[in-house]
Amino acid sequence: MVSAELDKFPVVSDMSRALRNLFDAGNTVQMRVLEIMGLGLELDDPQFLAKKHQFFCKTGTLRSLHYPRLNMKEIKENQVRCGEHSDYGSITLLFQDGKAGLQVRNVHDEWVKAPPIEGTILVNIGDLMQRWTSDRLIASKHRVMLPTTEEENSASRQSIALFGHPDDDEIIACLDGSNKYPPIGSKEYLEMRFSMTY
Repeated sequence: MVSAELDKFPVVSDMSRALRNLFDAGNTVQMRVLEIMGLGLELDDPQFLAKKHQFFCKTGTLRSLHYPRLNMKEIKENQVRCGEHSDYGSITLLFQDGKAGLQVRNVHDEWVKAPPIEGTILVNIGDLMQRWTSDRLIASKHRVMLPTTEEENSASRQSIALFGHPDDDEIIACLDGSNKYPPIGSKEYLEMRFSMTY
C-alpha cells in the first residue's frame, strides 16, 4: 500500500531549489508581517521585530506536514492527527491545501474550525511573541483533527509551516517594560521548549 501511495507523488526535478524559493519568499512575507505587527503594537521603531529576525536563514524552519489518507475503519474514538499545541517561536506562516481539519481554541475556550481560504497564508502567533508582547498578542492553541466522513478522507492533507524565530543572540524582554516575564535568550527559550517536548 505504501509503494502505491508513493507512486502518486509528483516528481520534482529540483526539490531543493523549490524549497529554497519557498523559504526565501516566506521570509519576505514574515518580515512584512513583523513590520505590520510593529505598527500595530505602536513600537517607536516599527521595524524593531523584523530587525530581531535578520538571520532567519539560520533560525527559521520549514516543515512539510503530510497527513495521508486513512482507513476509516481503523480510526479510534477521539483520535487526532496532530494534538493540541501552540507554536514556540515568534510567528508561523502556514500554507494549506484545500482540505479541512485545522481547529483553533477561541477566547471562549471552544474549539472552532479554521477552514483553509484559497490564496491566503494563515499566521499563528508563537509563545515567544506572546511573552515578548506581555500577552497583548496571544499564541492560540490549535490541533488537526481526523476526517469524519469517507468523503473528507478521500484524499491526503498537505500543509507547509514556516516557523519564525528571533536571532539566537537576542534577549527577549517584555516590550512594554513590565517584566511580566523575565528576560530570556531567544536560543535558550527554544532549547528549553524542545527539552520539555522531546
